[in-house]
Amino acid sequence: MTTRARSVKITAIAVLAGLLAGGAVAVGSQQTPDTPGFGRQPANLGQVKNDVKAYYGDSVDASGHHHAADSSEWARQAARAVAEGQSYLARRLSQRVHNPAIVLDVDDTSELTYGWEADHDFGYNAAAAEQAIDNGEFPAIQPTLKLANWAAQHGVKVYFLTGRPEHQRAATLKDLANEGYPAPAGAFLKPEAGGAVPGYLTCAPTCTTTQYKSLTRQHIESLGDTVVLNLGDQFSDLDGGHAERPVKLPNPMYYLP
Repeated sequence: MTTRARSVKITAIAVLAGLLAGGAVAVGSQQTPDTPGFGRQPANLGQVKNDVKAYYGDSVDASGHHHAADSSEWARQAARAVAEGQSYLARRLSQRVHNPAIVLDVDDTSELTYGWEADHDFGYNAAAAEQAIDNGEFPAIQPTLKLANWAAQHGVKVYFLTGRPEHQRAATLKDLANEGYPAPAGAFLKPEAGGAVPGYLTCAPTCTTTQYKSLTRQHIESLGDTVVLNLGDQFSDLDGGHAERPVKLPNPMYYLP
């Protein structure tokens, strides 16, 4: 789990509620109709959480843990996004693109945090999230896993770029390997206070997510690689350029500016 501005995650959940209801909503604007005596109100939080669970096809096992369904609307949308990205990658390989590479975010792009999020009522606890990473509790997102292995088998370099802090490197790489991801050409985690900061992060120590990720992709390009695909579940994973094709996976659980 990354270090997150969790105060904004309910905004993203509220937006999903509006989308599930069939409406187009601006971030922060989801409201219910006028209520006599009160006026307009935000969407009911309990119902929004239920909508998110339905979107993921929620089920609960005998131990009380939540799981997403492979047949859910989320799974269908994620698979479609990744498939479109793979089609583009295949086309670029047929065109003999120079030193092709793909960049993958980790949380909710390569590994799914839904079960953990639902188990914690969509709230964030840093210590519990750290323990989940150490325990390898986040399963691979299967379309992303298949893409990564297909890419590696076709001579494409696979990079991981995550907002997880640097001290989670060993656990993160272990989890990804255990889930079947190929050995990466490189893995980039966010520098921490007092630690070494790469020279290419000219925004340090106040990098936004977009700056951190786009400057890292620029660094990958400086190594001579062409970032053909950049996969992420947040727009801040994708903004800033330095990739031919951004691929956005759906994630209504939280929002990272």
